[in-house]
Amino acid sequence: MLRTRNIILFVIGIVSVISSTTAALCGCSKDIALRLTNIYENGDTDFHYDYCENIEDGRGFTAGIAGFCTGTGDAWEVIQAYHKLTGGKDDFSPMDSVLQKYAEEESDSTSGLEDYCSVWEKLGKSDKKFQQAQDSIRDNLYYNPSQKEADKLGLKFDISRGEMYDTGIQHGTSDDADGLSSLIKYTNEKFTSDQTGDSGSTLSINGKKVDEIEWLKKFIEVRDDDLKNPKESYNQGGNVWADDTYRTKSYTYMIDAGTYMFSKSAQALDNDGNPITIKCEKESNLRRPGIAGFCTGTGDAWEVIQAYHKLTGGKDDFSSMDSVLQKYAEGGDDSTSGLEDYCSVWEKLGKSDVKFQQAQDSVRDSNNLNPSQKLADEVGLKFDVSRGQMYDTGIQMGTGDDADGLSSLIKYTNEEFTSDQTGDSGSTLDINGKKVDEIVWLKKFIEVRENELKNPKEKDNQAGDAWAATLYRTKSYSYIVDAGTYMFGTSIKALDNDGNPVTQAKKTRY
Repeated sequence: MLRTRNIILFVIGIVSVISSTTAALCGCSKDIALRLTNIYENGDTDFHYDYCENIEDGRGFTAGIAGFCTGTGDAWEVIQAYHKLTGGKDDFSPMDSVLQKYAEEESDSTSGLEDYCSVWEKLGKSDKKFQQAQDSIRDNLYYNPSQKEADKLGLKFDISRGEMYDTGIQHGTSDDADGLSSLIKYTNEKFTSDQTGDSGSTLSINGKKVDEIEWLKKFIEVRDDDLKNPKESYNQGGNVWADDTYRTKSYTYMIDAGTYMFSKSAQALDNDGNPITIKCEKESNLRRPGIAGFCTGTGDAWEVIQAYHKLTGGKDDFSSMDSVLQKYAEGGDDSTSGLEDYCSVWEKLGKSDVKFQQAQDSVRDSNNLNPSQKLADEVGLKFDVSRGQMYDTGIQMGTGDDADGLSSLIKYTNEEFTSDQTGDSGSTLDINGKKVDEIVWLKKFIEVRENELKNPKEKDNQAGDAWAATLYRTKSYSYIVDAGTYMFGTSIKALDNDGNPVTQAKKTRY
């Protein structure tokens, strides 16, 4: 086991930094929101990593899953992210100086980029690293900032948060006069008194109580007006934005249909105004709240709630959902129907209910922490950074012996050592009868895990690039290892999900 309970809490705090996200959308909710925007951007629900053309909108070439432009700088960010994955030697390298210049000057020129679209299209079709780079920059520049704005507002419905993302993609997430932040500001200014509604979700806007769907309707109205009459001069060319009001019409259609939460599918309007069904094709719509991402569709969330019932005598805010939760847990069902209040109840209890926090601690330890530390004991790991890596791997990949589980990754790592491997850590492991330095072993384990994230063996883990998009977890631990921080004190410096250094103290998110 780790040295003290405080160290356990500290390791969990590290995990919360590198595994938590600010967005409430996850699984199918996020997948459908992304695919809705794909329709508006490209005419279908697919992720067009290979799309590239000059649409003559004053932004140079527009390409990829989020319309990355050579004249706005986001395309250059994608290519820089790709360079990091390729070591800087790839088909875009000869264009770097031109791309950097156009990005810095915000130039719409395409001179010197004659091969740009052919390279983008070729790599976009099958190069996983290039697709990963696009996913990363889309999330960093558009998805995550849009969901942070949604968090500030207190938006609970998938449709509201999806609209924030789509607006961020088209209008940008900055605070210019047409950006998402400004549109939210204009919308909030419309509410000078309470505005009731039937959605069941109430926002606090300028001290007024406003129904979430009433707020969303007003936001769409404000956005629709901005599309027709953009304030920034660079958005006023032709009628490019005015021709895009099918985006707001589609979301209005979903509101009118009462589709506030996304499940395995949702019906919207395509760009011609025809109904279209968007199906989730990425990962399950599993609610993942709490300190260990407990899921309604895998059963561990139900375990937490049963543990909580034992502490409350079975009479608490979750009781009314028991039959649904048990059904979904036993059937491995990814549905969230009948659980409309689930997250709000979890969030409320998680903030201050000591018994609920205790229930989470208990199930986390039983399912994740204890098994991961037993495996660490078997390997003979002594350093906090090594044991913390075992815990984080167990949380994400499971502690079982399936092909992607922690036990299997340890096995794959051990198989890499066919001779003694010395090092400077001062801790030596016995691996297959060979003497292996613990930090050398840990580096190899992280390498093996990273490869598994990019190429999972189990079919259930291969949906989309969900795991490949979480390489920030291994990068953060590599950062800690490289800094020589083998034992944890009262605080430690790691990397957040965007690759920025962050100092983490002992704390736990419930």
